[in-house]
Amino acid sequence: MEWLRKMSLKKAFLCITIFFLLIALALSVLSIMAIGRINKQNGYSIEVKIGQGIVLPENSPKTNTSFLDNTLMILQLILPVVFVIAGLLTANFMFYRIKLKQPLTLLQAGAEKIMDNNLDFIIQSDSNDELGQLCNSFEKMRVQLLENNRELWRQMEERKRLNAAFSHDLRNPVTVLKGSVKLLRKRLSNNALTTQNIEESISLIEEYAARIEKYIEAMSGVQRLEQLQFSPEKIYYETVVKDLKDSIHLLTMDSGIEAEVEAEDIFEWQKSVLLDKAMLFNIAENLIANAIRFAKAKIRVSIKLEEKMLVLSVQDDGPGFSQDILKKGAEPFLRGDKGNEKGTHFGMGLYICRLLCEKHNGSLELQNTNDGALATARLKVL
Repeated sequence: MEWLRKMSLKKAFLCITIFFLLIALALSVLSIMAIGRINKQNGYSIEVKIGQGIVLPENSPKTNTSFLDNTLMILQLILPVVFVIAGLLTANFMFYRIKLKQPLTLLQAGAEKIMDNNLDFIIQSDSNDELGQLCNSFEKMRVQLLENNRELWRQMEERKRLNAAFSHDLRNPVTVLKGSVKLLRKRLSNNALTTQNIEESISLIEEYAARIEKYIEAMSGVQRLEQLQFSPEKIYYETVVKDLKDSIHLLTMDSGIEAEVEAEDIFEWQKSVLLDKAMLFNIAENLIANAIRFAKAKIRVSIKLEEKMLVLSVQDDGPGFSQDILKKGAEPFLRGDKGNEKGTHFGMGLYICRLLCEKHNGSLELQNTNDGALATARLKVL
């Protein structure tokens, strides 16, 4: 039957039909011959001549034929027709069973699974005919649908990460803005406002408002976090340290956590470095905010220049990073705690820091020390 399975539908149908018609013809001839012999044994014969049909002998008594003779005559006429019809029906049944049943069953089962949103199956046909090719095309369609669904799921995950990062990263500059406003109110109530204080606060508010505006524009134009643009510019190391200290002060002022800032390489303060300030402060604020969440009483921030790298270290006196974070690294939605009731933390801070460090041709290192958790960001600046 394998040779039939490899044939096209037309050839297979023709072969099967001819085969069973030949069988029907053979049976018809045999039946006519058998009935003829029976008639001869009874003294009555029927001749079959091609082109003339059934010819009765001239001396046969047509009016005195027995019941058996009439029956044999009828059978001799009917049996060939019955055999031909039976042969066609058998050919139809065999053609369906050999060529149609398996592929149609596979296609129907596959269609039902697809309607049930189940693409975890395989349609495999061993036939090379038209239906076998249709099964192969159906399998290619299934694979393409599966790839499309996976791509859609991946895009949804990317959008989820993007939205979480957007919400996460807006929190820190908003905290700085709120701290600036609170500091202004405090100085105003104490009559301690000076022109310099006002100018510094306004400059800080303007800077962070511009940063938020720039960040919103950047995030609205990308589909993935990896598409964020790296825009380095020359800036004095002294300015970086000063602005970082101001940001740390505003981030920790209402937390009850003491922040110690160490800025080494004092002789390098007037040196300009090439970096993306927004990325640097995004990294710093995420690491500091993360440290504040887990610190007991104190965090230590260190910034220094090492060869061509700017090294920012943030250490807290908390319980340290979880084994999941140390094992898997800074992955998205991986939180060091067991979550929080209000769901305000998405587990995106360390992942964003790692991504931005890599954008800056650097790296993020996470480790536990005797004093707590230590995160070190390295950014190439020269």
